[in-house]
Amino acid sequence: MGAKAIDFRGHSGEDGEKDSALKTLMGSDWYRLHPAVQARFLHEPKVSEPILYEGVMEKVHCSKAGWLFAQATRLIGNPLAPHRGRNVPMQVHLIKRPGQSGVYWQRSYFFDKTPFVVTSAKRENARHQLCEYVGFGFGMRLRTYARNGALHFVSERFFWEIAGVQIPLPHWLSPGRTHVSHTDLGHGTFRFTIAMDHALLGRTFYQTGVFHKAS
Repeated sequence: MGAKAIDFRGHSGEDGEKDSALKTLMGSDWYRLHPAVQARFLHEPKVSEPILYEGVMEKVHCSKAGWLFAQATRLIGNPLAPHRGRNVPMQVHLIKRPGQSGVYWQRSYFFDKTPFVVTSAKRENARHQLCEYVGFGFGMRLRTYARNGALHFVSERFFWEIAGVQIPLPHWLSPGRTHVSHTDLGHGTFRFTIAMDHALLGRTFYQTGVFHKAS
C-alpha cells in the first residue's frame, strides 16, 4: 500500500482460545497490526459474553445523497445513519448469536435520548471471503490489510445474496466505496473511522471517533 511494513509477529499472545477468522483470513498481514489491535480482534466474543466498546463520534456526517441512500435502505435494517452531529456518544456491542457464524456489530448512536441502532454481521462467505451483511441478504465483500499498525477494511463489491449465491450490485447503486480503519492510540483507546465515497456523487458518509473497551 506504499507504506513501510511493520511486523509485530509474536506479540498477539496465545491463551489456548480459538483464533478469530480475521486472523486466518489476513495471513502474514496480521502480524503487521499493532499488538493492541491484534488483541482486540484475536478472539470472537462468546455467546454469553458480548464485548462492549464506548466512545464519542467526534464527527458524523452524511451528504444529501447519503441521506437519500439512508432512507432507501431503511427497508433492509437501517444500515446507514441519516444524521449529522458532533461529539455524538456511541456504544458498539460485539455479539455472537447461538447457531450463527460470524460476529454481529451493533452500533448505537445517541443523537438524542433514543439511540439510532445499526446492526451488521461480519462473516465468511462460501468462498472464504470476509463479508459484512445487513438485512435481507444485502452486504459487501471486504478486503482487509494492515498499514502502519492499523487495521483497514475496504469494500470490493456490494451484493445481494440469495440461496448462498451473491449477485453483484452495480457500483452506482451503492452508497460508495467503503473504507473503515481501526487505529490504536495507546492507553486502551483507538480511533474508528469510516468513509464512503461514490464515484459520481462524491463523499456520502464520514464518521470518526475515539473508543475504549467498557470495564
